[in-house]
Amino acid sequence: MVLISFFVMHLLFAAAQDIDYCDVSAKSCDTLADKKLIFYDVNPPEGFNLRRDVYMRFAVMLAEAHKRGKRANYQLVLPPWYHLYHWKTTRDQKDWGSFFDLDSLKSYAPVLEMHEVMTKTPKLSIDRLYVLQNYEDAFEGGVFKEKWELSNSDCYYDGFWGYNNITVKEKICVRFQGKVSKLWELTTLHPSDTKIMFAHGEIPLHDTYGTKSYWDCRKSMKFNKNLVDMATKYVSENFKCNSEKCNTYLSIHWRRQDFLYGRKDLVPSVKGTVKQIDEALKKNKLKTEKIFIATDASDSEIKNLIKELKALMYEVFLYVPSRSELAIYGDGGVAIVEQIICARSLFFIGTHESTFSFRIQEEREILGFDSESTFNRFCPDSGACEKPSKWRVVQ
Repeated sequence: MVLISFFVMHLLFAAAQDIDYCDVSAKSCDTLADKKLIFYDVNPPEGFNLRRDVYMRFAVMLAEAHKRGKRANYQLVLPPWYHLYHWKTTRDQKDWGSFFDLDSLKSYAPVLEMHEVMTKTPKLSIDRLYVLQNYEDAFEGGVFKEKWELSNSDCYYDGFWGYNNITVKEKICVRFQGKVSKLWELTTLHPSDTKIMFAHGEIPLHDTYGTKSYWDCRKSMKFNKNLVDMATKYVSENFKCNSEKCNTYLSIHWRRQDFLYGRKDLVPSVKGTVKQIDEALKKNKLKTEKIFIATDASDSEIKNLIKELKALMYEVFLYVPSRSELAIYGDGGVAIVEQIICARSLFFIGTHESTFSFRIQEEREILGFDSESTFNRFCPDSGACEKPSKWRVVQ
């Protein structure tokens, strides 16, 4: 009787403290009670591929700390994909498993999906929300210095990915510049906090851009198997290739929309685009007439581009998802399928300063393509044309 009473009292105390318990007879007894969780979010206008890069900054930050035997109880919570500005059809919340192999992500860094956290508690209370802000002058005195300071200026955050059961105990405005690992200094301000969030996660910089740590993280970002299968089927049916490295087609990423206005000095006209594709095929003696196009161009621009290419006897391909594929995977899934197709092509031409093109170049580096077939860009019809940087994979 005494033992039973003690057990009941122990459960009541645990419930009062909001601690998770599970059946000891279960195969796994997963609990977050002894974990410290780091949440982050990104400026709403930022796109899918920049957000992938921000994830890597935080994932490397935690993975490197764990390697050094530090902060072993910290885990990174992946922010759901929600209402991205560039997505035209996807408005509902998507988790990371919709686009990536979650087991592969977890093999590199201690990450959790948001829904894994939310199923543990009906209400989530974040101890401290740090809203990061840029300094007005990053190069004060002509020198870039890593630094941060608590700010009295107003900082606004109203996100939480559509959840209405998340609250914050305290919001703190922070001017910040430097590498992402410097955020650990903020976590020491309130060492008893177990749930910490950083808004504007795009502000901290990579600790190890282009190093082995960077590429180890990047390699772990394997795509959702269903998306890989969709791309594989498309390549097999249209380009008669059943491997990850094909020699039967050229691919391009033709960025338009905001680039036509904000960065018009970086992109060519339709005729200029056709001329550069034709020259690339002839200069590199590529024996194919098949061209795959990934683009956000308007229907009229796409029609004009196809018309001009067909006049030179080229066969043009675009990936058009079915209604069911679009409903399940949304714009993000379609973008990944296009990137996989581009990554496997004989030769790739991208758009300068586009993160969509950057991600394709990284995939091609991982697959082992020659850099000369990967780091190519469209140039404006006239004027200077800076050659793209070559970020080689580090083993």
